[in-house]
Amino acid sequence: MEEYFRTALSKELAIAPPERDHEHLSSTSRLLEKQREVNETEALLVNQKEEFKLKMQSLKLRREKLNEKEHELRESLVNFEKYINELDSKRMRALKRAQDERDLTALKEKEIEKLHEDVAELTRKREELAARNAQYAKHSTYLEKTVEIADEFQEIQELVDRYTTLEMNKKSLVEIQNQREEQLEAVRKKREEFLQEKNNQNLTLNNRIGDLQRELERAEIASRRAENKWSSIQTTAAEKTLQIGNIILAVRNLHQMVARQQKPDKEERIVEAENPIKRVRQQLDKVSAFIHDFAEIINEMNLSSSTQPKSN
Repeated sequence: MEEYFRTALSKELAIAPPERDHEHLSSTSRLLEKQREVNETEALLVNQKEEFKLKMQSLKLRREKLNEKEHELRESLVNFEKYINELDSKRMRALKRAQDERDLTALKEKEIEKLHEDVAELTRKREELAARNAQYAKHSTYLEKTVEIADEFQEIQELVDRYTTLEMNKKSLVEIQNQREEQLEAVRKKREEFLQEKNNQNLTLNNRIGDLQRELERAEIASRRAENKWSSIQTTAAEKTLQIGNIILAVRNLHQMVARQQKPDKEERIVEAENPIKRVRQQLDKVSAFIHDFAEIINEMNLSSSTQPKSN
């Protein structure tokens, strides 16, 4: 506030009073002039204070009004935001309803398009049936005349039923024929497979027979060789047997000659009767022992005869 007064006073003082000729004024006049200026300045300051006070009151009132308006604006802003939110929600609902309606419209348009296609298809079929009906009209006339002529049928439907029955029988017979042909083809394939398998088996058996014949020939050659070898072995065995018999006979004769010179042992005769091979070996051992003993006796006799003094 003081700054305000100071600024206002400087502005007032800046307005210079009209120049006077101070030189021609007296001291009292100059003092009165200064006093008048001071009074004017004070009056001016008082007026400015009043004016400032009024301005401050006005500003206070304006501030209060502004605060009230700000409060009202805030409330209005809150209400406006609520209104905006409500409008937004309404807009979203409206957009959703519009989108649902568009979807429903698209669905209905598709259904309408499908119905148009069905109508077009039905129209085409109707036209086709009408054309076929017109085409088959002469057949209907022919059937009517056939029923009139034939005594077997009273109505066209009976003739048609008879034809349907015959057609079904024909299809059944064709199916049976196809089944029989398929079965016959399967039997043919099995026959060919069986013949091929038997041919392969015959070829394998022929190869096996050839192998067995070659093995038989080799076996016969080996058998003849074995027979020849067996004959040779039998001949050699007979000769060996004869030789062994001669050896056994010679050993027995030697043993008997030795036994005449010694007393026979009863136990050894029993062993010899039970084991012929050991008996021959024992006989050889006895003969060998006898010859060894006999040789020692001869040596002793020769030594004793050589040690005796010769007679004159």
